[in-house]
Amino acid sequence: MAFPFPRLALALAAGSLATSSAAESVLAPATSLAGVDAPASPPPHAALKAAYHVRLTSTWPQVTGPDGCRNGGVETLEGTLARNADGTYAGIFSRNTELLFCGTHGTHGAPATSCTLTLEGRGEVAMSGMVRGDDTSPSGRSVLATWMPAEGHEAVVNGACGAGFKDAVKAMYLTTAHAVEFPLTAAGTGPRTERLENYAWRVDLD
Repeated sequence: MAFPFPRLALALAAGSLATSSAAESVLAPATSLAGVDAPASPPPHAALKAAYHVRLTSTWPQVTGPDGCRNGGVETLEGTLARNADGTYAGIFSRNTELLFCGTHGTHGAPATSCTLTLEGRGEVAMSGMVRGDDTSPSGRSVLATWMPAEGHEAVVNGACGAGFKDAVKAMYLTTAHAVEFPLTAAGTGPRTERLENYAWRVDLD
């Protein structure tokens, strides 16, 4: 069973390339560059804001089962990311969640059973943001924001599912790390709203 919590998967690859043309260029006679214009330097990045008010709203799929039960729900996070001295961003955000599940589940050695549950959660999360280059962003930069539930975050699970399954869902909700990347706006610009293509979130940024 998969839950509609957004997860981030990153793949890193590195390689090297060598060609004979590189060696040939060392032996070739030098060519005068007199009268040849130097390539233009890329424009500098626009200045970023010292702080961003951010609201994230989930765009999880909403699926209705044959008996009318629902899988889906909605989650919002809202707060301010403020810039640190090292250029990263950080802030405390409020998180409100309604998670709906209906379907079958099972444990090792036990047959799968069908049930429904609702998780309602609220509390604070500690969010941190790392700035990255992004040619598609209006400022030339985006932020990779990650967050974890803070101490004291609450969750209540109700429904006909077994106690063990409900406890597992609650534990996952209160301990899972999340991440999302979104474009940053430049200093002096107004609000921006965007539905993120690679994540199940909409971001409102100011």
